[in-house]
Amino acid sequence: MITEVQYESLYAFCRKHYVQYYDVQVELVDHLSEAIEEKMNLNSKLSFEQALEIVYAGFGIKGFADIVATRMEMVSKKARKQKWKLFFSYFTVPKIALTLCLYAAVLLVGKFLTQDYYQGIFLFALGLAIFVFEIVHSIQTNKLFKSQKKAMIVTSERLSGIIHSGFFVQIFFSSSIFDYAEVKSMHFLSYALISLFMLIIFISILAHRDFIKELYKSALEQYPKAFA
Repeated sequence: MITEVQYESLYAFCRKHYVQYYDVQVELVDHLSEAIEEKMNLNSKLSFEQALEIVYAGFGIKGFADIVATRMEMVSKKARKQKWKLFFSYFTVPKIALTLCLYAAVLLVGKFLTQDYYQGIFLFALGLAIFVFEIVHSIQTNKLFKSQKKAMIVTSERLSGIIHSGFFVQIFFSSSIFDYAEVKSMHFLSYALISLFMLIIFISILAHRDFIKELYKSALEQYPKAFA
């Protein structure tokens, strides 16, 4: 049987061979320990170290590199699928009611602001509010994962797929749709389309927030020692 000391040495062995992600280390240690026990049961003369070298040799010249790459690809694919699922959930019952209410409210304001100039001002303020909301969300995310002590591939996905709404504010200001120097006519159709685009950005941020919460809960349950 593999002892606790030997288990720890397997973690050190993984780190020595350039596996710095704790979640991958856990999987590799489980695999290595099982393979080592099997080798030692078949040949009682083998020491733990000898069995480890034999098992590691079976990974080929690249060592653990392919395992890490495969794990990254798998986690990334799963994360993308989950993010899209959460995004589209805002267009299904019951969340679609909230989505439609938000869009209707913005359109109603646009109808109330009959002058194109004030519609532009409102949309810019709305874009700025979304940008601030995204910053607050990023700060909360950083606080949530502050307790994580060990790097993991699974939690690195929290940094991907973030919508930078501030970029939209910049585009909006520099576009021909809205120009402070020459206030150009903004028809209600343009207002409605821009509002729809901003709603999609906002929902993307909400979906990313939901994804982060699920990711944190799952990582904490699966790898509690990474947060110790």
